[in-house]
Amino acid sequence: MKVFLAALFVALGAIALADQQAPHERGSASGIKAAQGISYTVWATGLAGPRGLVVDPYGGLWVAEQRSGKIAKVGKDGKVTRIGGTFQNPHDLDMDAKGNLYVAEMNTGRVMTISPAGVVKIYAEYLDGPVDLAFSPTGELLVCEYYGKKLVALKSPTDRRVVVQGFTPHGLAFRKSGATIVNDWSGDRVVEVLPGGGVKVIATGVEQPVGVTIGRSGDIYVPEPKAGKLIRILPDGGRTVLLEGLKGPRDPVFDSQGDLFLAETEGDRILKISGDF
Repeated sequence: MKVFLAALFVALGAIALADQQAPHERGSASGIKAAQGISYTVWATGLAGPRGLVVDPYGGLWVAEQRSGKIAKVGKDGKVTRIGGTFQNPHDLDMDAKGNLYVAEMNTGRVMTISPAGVVKIYAEYLDGPVDLAFSPTGELLVCEYYGKKLVALKSPTDRRVVVQGFTPHGLAFRKSGATIVNDWSGDRVVEVLPGGGVKVIATGVEQPVGVTIGRSGDIYVPEPKAGKLIRILPDGGRTVLLEGLKGPRDPVFDSQGDLFLAETEGDRILKISGDF
């Protein structure tokens, strides 16, 4: 799962721009239908195409704003603070063990970093449409190449290998066992990567999934942006629709309390979802 350190949050807070929004009034949203036992709250609004969510140890929620190119933090009070730097079509975020924030820039083919001191650098180039990234349990940075139709692992900017290829990956997560779960966006399915580069199909008929996370029980949570749904995939492959009527849902992530956050990219907001996960 994604790794987070306190160092970045303190340092980036010190370099944050004065571009802040006052806390908003949280509440429900019309048009969303929730399954029994599932509730939700509008957690943050006024974001320019949010995606790539990350929750820090203090409950702060970090988000890439795809349209504005900004990286923002949503505090527990709902206040949005944007940090310095503008990125080109940022799609996803993660953090390494030294507190560096990594940003996937889809159109430039780059992965950028923001150091704890706020220094922005190019980490890796010549990736073919990087849209999702996450550090594996072994410390490699895994990157989904949308145009390249492959998942690659980077031990360093120049030391990279192909993990699996032949489909359009768009979201990845790791089981407690270390197994890698990947969305096959073009194939409408969710798969588990096997040693040697093969895949095991977890679920089919998942419409163009973007982003994936795994709950404490091992259930898999995947948004369907086009269909406007968030679904739960059970270990036997069965599924439940948790929310529908969403506006471009993407990139769910759990916090330490077991609540689920979900970006509505077309709705310019983030939802906090509670239930029996």
